[in-house]
Amino acid sequence: MNETAGAGLDQDGGHRTGERAVPYCCPFCTEEDLRPLESGAVPGLTRGGWHCRSCLRVFSINFHGLHQPVLPVSAAHPLEKS
Repeated sequence: MNETAGAGLDQDGGHRTGERAVPYCCPFCTEEDLRPLESGAVPGLTRGGWHCRSCLRVFSINFHGLHQPVLPVSAAHPLEKS
C-alpha cells in the first residue's frame, strides 16, 4: 500500500501538497479494510477521512507537529553536583 493517497507530481514536476496519510489499519478494530472518504461525505467531516468497512467507523488522521520536551536544568544532568 502507498504511504499517501493521491501522491503524485503537480504540473511543474514538484510534489503536490495536501496529500493524505494512509493508515494501515483501523485504530478502533485493527482491521485493514479501509476506504478513503472525501470531505463532506459524512456530516462533520471537513477534511478527507477513512471508512472502516469492518466496524463501520469513520475517522481522520491529523498531524499536529513535533514536540521536543524541555527538561529542567537540574534534570538535564542529574549526576553533576552544583
